[in-house]
Amino acid sequence: MSIRTALISITTIVCILSIASTSAVILTNSPVRITAALLVRLLMLLLVLLLVSIILGYFLAQPQRRRLYEIEEAAVLLAAGRLQHRVAIMGNGDEIDSLATRFNEMGTKLQQQVKMLQDLAEENTELAEQSDRWSVLEERQRLARELHDSVSQQLFALNMLSATALRYYETSSEQLAVTLRQINDLTMAAQREMRALLLHLRPVELAGRTLAEACQSFLEAVAQRHNLPAEFQYEVNDSLPAAVEEHLFRILQEAVANVLKHARAEHLELVISGDATRVEMTVLDDGVGIQQDINKNDDSYGIKSMRERAETLGGALHMWSRAQGTGIRVVIPLVAKEEGDKA
Repeated sequence: MSIRTALISITTIVCILSIASTSAVILTNSPVRITAALLVRLLMLLLVLLLVSIILGYFLAQPQRRRLYEIEEAAVLLAAGRLQHRVAIMGNGDEIDSLATRFNEMGTKLQQQVKMLQDLAEENTELAEQSDRWSVLEERQRLARELHDSVSQQLFALNMLSATALRYYETSSEQLAVTLRQINDLTMAAQREMRALLLHLRPVELAGRTLAEACQSFLEAVAQRHNLPAEFQYEVNDSLPAAVEEHLFRILQEAVANVLKHARAEHLELVISGDATRVEMTVLDDGVGIQQDINKNDDSYGIKSMRERAETLGGALHMWSRAQGTGIRVVIPLVAKEEGDKA
């Protein structure tokens, strides 16, 4: 029975009961005179019937209300990445069953689209492996641009400041201390830039290893070469698709490079967790934090690269400023492979 049919039935029953009770009361009294007491009795009877219909309607609506709540809960889970969740179909053939069917169809289409994105990412990974030489050339060009735009300009400024400091020294000027502090700040900035660039020049590849092994090796290399210790937690039981592991590892490399370049951090924390429906990677540092809303569209090259990698797999990247430092979280939904799919 549909909701509309139930409401019509309740209204019809109330009307029939009202007419029948009124007729019975009138027939048992004089057809000529209707006293005030009789009118009061009729009104009280109608009030009782109205209360009964309200109570009956409330209890009849409870199952429909629970089913609507199930659809609302399913929408929340779907938005959170639980793409396998579906709403139970009761088989009543009513409007809520129809709504649940359409919702399940939407969830299936969304799951198929995410699967297509991940399959496409798998193919892109295979193509990328075949074009390593072009990637190396492009990376060298990018590093050359960054060297010119950052370190080269900082070295030129250091040269100018050192010449100025020499003149101040010869004239015993009070500006010598200010100039020396500027030289020290520029030297530290250039050193941070070089650390980040060296991290790109000596990348750690997956090379047949699991994501956990590659991350552990990468963090150990960072701690040894750049004096940035890190804690690592890996809480994923099932194996991840190759494309997901590749993109997560590249995002981690870019995130650590940004920490070395900008954060002035002394400690790093990496947590990778997930289940059959999604995987999350969180990178935390204790540096100076962010100075702007980096979830806006004015992302830097590194942030934009990380965001694009996450969106390629149907996921999302979020960045926020903590009490001390910056946090980065990547959430990627996982779709179970069907039989016949590529491993």
